[in-house]
Amino acid sequence: MKKSFNLKKYVTATNVLILVLILFYLLDRYLPFPEGYTGYNAWFEDESPVFNYIFGSCGGLLSNYMARGEFLENGYAIYRNFTCTFLHGHILHIIANLLGLYFIGNYTEKRFGWWLTLILFVSIAFIESFITDPLYIAMFPEKSEEIANTISMGASSGIFGLAGVSLAALLFNIKSFKSVGLPTIIVSVIYGVFTTYIASFGWTTLCHNVAIILGLVLGTLIILPFYILKKKKISSGKVDQNEI
Repeated sequence: MKKSFNLKKYVTATNVLILVLILFYLLDRYLPFPEGYTGYNAWFEDESPVFNYIFGSCGGLLSNYMARGEFLENGYAIYRNFTCTFLHGHILHIIANLLGLYFIGNYTEKRFGWWLTLILFVSIAFIESFITDPLYIAMFPEKSEEIANTISMGASSGIFGLAGVSLAALLFNIKSFKSVGLPTIIVSVIYGVFTTYIASFGWTTLCHNVAIILGLVLGTLIILPFYILKKKKISSGKVDQNEI
């Protein structure tokens, strides 16, 4: 008997986030500018039109109002620390993040549920956005002008946050590592190396490192109380060790 298509199976927080990221990318990179527009334009004058259209450098309307950057329209608005997470600078940028989010997000969601996954993704990305630039400038004051002229956007901080939470959970229960699929492990490692040391080589490397640390810290704070509680129940004989 042929199985019926189950739509609810695919309606997950991770898949919804993926669709939102794709939608925002298409709108930002290819939405026509309104008449008289003088804001940010992602077009590379030194590259051919084909290059700009393929890599999504023919737009930038949403970036002008939603990304972070001092030279953008009202660039200091606090809402940008939230909206910048949903924007990406070029096609390779979003492809890497979509792959990372699909595997890391789905694992996190299976372990913690859709609502906690969504809250962690958004909150960690939001918190990280306030820390990265000041921390980097404090470490490298001579780079302050470069930071001011750089647009900050991307979902990698939220994705690394989910990876940190999941890693913290695995450290507290090393036996659960068996439940992590091999594709998830492989993609997570490649994603971490690619985004941290290749695709984002330069000052944004710190952005990812801060996000990893925040994810680990937040993951530890979330998992630790449950871990201690279960350990107490085990010692009292109320819980089987296999349940952890």
